[in-house]
Amino acid sequence: MIVVGLGPGDPTLVTVKAVEALRRADVVYVPASSRSERSLAERIVRKYTDAEVVVVEFPMGRTTEEELRRIAREVEAGGNAVYAQLGDPALYSTFARLMPFVKTPAEFIPGVTSITACAQYAGRFLAVGDQALAVVPASRRDLLEAAAELFDAVAVVKANRNVDAVNKILRRFGGVAVRRCYMENGEVSGEITWDDYFTVAYIWRGR
Repeated sequence: MIVVGLGPGDPTLVTVKAVEALRRADVVYVPASSRSERSLAERIVRKYTDAEVVVVEFPMGRTTEEELRRIAREVEAGGNAVYAQLGDPALYSTFARLMPFVKTPAEFIPGVTSITACAQYAGRFLAVGDQALAVVPASRRDLLEAAAELFDAVAVVKANRNVDAVNKILRRFGGVAVRRCYMENGEVSGEITWDDYFTVAYIWRGR
């Protein structure tokens, strides 16, 4: 099985190696836990393959071991299969949760991460020289302010959650929020004023 990163959402940011894997596939599995995630990933995949595309539904919230085992069996049932997910498989990957239950060896093809892509979309350097970078999910309220105090730069992922806490940190330290970078309706703002799954926020201490 080949596990492919599709990048931040722009079909032109899918790597050449990922496109080659999609074109060779007999079946492509696309994981999704939300309607917007499903439609975007499926649309990117269909641009590059004529293979059967199977959407693998991940329940919202915590997924039980039984559900993960069921999904793993479904994914392994395909022949020349590709598991294609948004972003990069190494970072907050749905496949990482499946891997303990998948017996088939996996080959990984990296994807462009939203963490780097959205900073560049905003016209900013994420980290320079020996600056230290932290990556914190917005769900970790306990770490948001501490990370901003300790690190030169903080990338807040899954920033459609705890918007009030993220905006408070943005107002205190300065930074930007980005949604749908390199996609239609992309937007950069000093704070989050929308409700969108595809949102990343950045705090730069002293910049």
